[in-house]
Amino acid sequence: MNKSTWGLAITAVIFLIPSSTTAQEPVYWDVVDEIRSEGFDDSHVMESAGYLADVIGPRFTGSPNMRQAQEWAMARMTEFGLSSVKKEAWGEETVGWEIQRVSVHMTAPDYQMVIAYPFALTPGTSGPIVTNAIIATIRTPEDLDQYRGRLNGAVVLSTPPMPMGPRFVQDAFRHDEESLGVFETEGVDLLIRRHARGQLEQSNFQREEISAGEVEDFYKAEGVAVVLTASIGSDGTVYATGHPTTRNRRTRAGVESVLPTLAVATEHYNRIYRILERGIPVTMDVDVRIGFDESDPTGYNIIAEIPGTDLADEVVMIGAHMDSWHTGTGATDNASGVSVVLEAMRILKAIGAQPRRTIRVALWSQEELGHRGSRGYIRHHFGEDGVYTPDYDKFSVYFNMDNGTGQFRGVHTQGNAQATPILQAWMTPFHDLQVETISLFSNTGTDHLSYNRVGLPGFQFIQDRIDYRARTHHFNMDVYDRLLPRDLMINSVVMASFAYHAAMREGTFPRPRTD
Repeated sequence: MNKSTWGLAITAVIFLIPSSTTAQEPVYWDVVDEIRSEGFDDSHVMESAGYLADVIGPRFTGSPNMRQAQEWAMARMTEFGLSSVKKEAWGEETVGWEIQRVSVHMTAPDYQMVIAYPFALTPGTSGPIVTNAIIATIRTPEDLDQYRGRLNGAVVLSTPPMPMGPRFVQDAFRHDEESLGVFETEGVDLLIRRHARGQLEQSNFQREEISAGEVEDFYKAEGVAVVLTASIGSDGTVYATGHPTTRNRRTRAGVESVLPTLAVATEHYNRIYRILERGIPVTMDVDVRIGFDESDPTGYNIIAEIPGTDLADEVVMIGAHMDSWHTGTGATDNASGVSVVLEAMRILKAIGAQPRRTIRVALWSQEELGHRGSRGYIRHHFGEDGVYTPDYDKFSVYFNMDNGTGQFRGVHTQGNAQATPILQAWMTPFHDLQVETISLFSNTGTDHLSYNRVGLPGFQFIQDRIDYRARTHHFNMDVYDRLLPRDLMINSVVMASFAYHAAMREGTFPRPRTD
């Protein structure tokens, strides 16, 4: 759509704004017009997303891929004309872990190539292992005795089979009037409920009176070679995050202290399990090769900004996490978010925006292991635990993107009711794009929470879920093909407008209540 067409759309929408709202919270319609024209007519968002997901690939914090992505992002920011482009340490060490090769096969009683992925921070096998598979599912301490002396050198199936059957609902969803209405009235994500109802029954396997670490120690003592677990998901989709006992051991020694542990596609795992239940031996051939990059153990975020004018010492921030899990290419989680915030900054530079406050973009690392990149940044710049820096009072607001490829439909208020009329006004130019919902829901699980926890306003947008929960979020199918260009263009335009309006408003953004 060309600029004149967008101008007509905006003219039609402007009459929807009550005069009282306009007086209280100005909307810069001329700038919105320029943002929309630039963002829709000359978008670069898919160029960025494609390079991150396809060329660089998965970006585990500290890995060579992550370092390459950070250097690429700084070059991209410099190309856009951003200022103060830098790589900034966030205060903790990381382990540069990466997959170099994975090969898993059942070789008897029949041959099958097995879809499987190591959990992050798992060690390698030190070469191919050809050995027998054994079911050794431990629920309670009493289960240990039946496996003693039987597991040396074995590939262990450590969980029950995952229930599986036909699926009668769609994988991908967009919000509709009902689901958006429930956000407004109940603060509930109805799409997650719908998806849960449509998911295949999931295993209810739980251990009792014995921890994952204790089971790991038993397997090691018994000489187990490799541990397999049944993955959630279906149709060959595998879910794999961090090794269950090394998530808090971010050193090479910690990684090497545990057993190679892999998540296996449900259908393949179940077949192996059923054969063993018949009393028929199964032979496995497993080769897992892991690399370590120990050249620099420091964890970094990437920072850049558009300097402000009369209020340059006050800061508005937008951001997204750059790190990803290792099975897919980190496309929807979160090359999509990174590309959107980069595009928002590019748009603002391209139109020559001169914000009053400084607009700063942050590309976080190690979000997937506890929001450590953003938490370290906030600790360094703003303080924590009631001890704050002078910059704390000069901070305005943070907007985040990290819920997949789906377009923005509104904003989660995180319990900050004072923000509602401001956010409503800023959404008004995008009602024609169906961006108009204020959610009572407090979105959890990503970097805006690092701001909320110290009393600073941080927000995540409501997004159409698409197939985020079913196919991409921490799954091996988190790949470029799942991205929706039009949705990401919309998000870039909205993000740019929100950042600009926050930088221009009278007074800083209202703070959330912390009592």
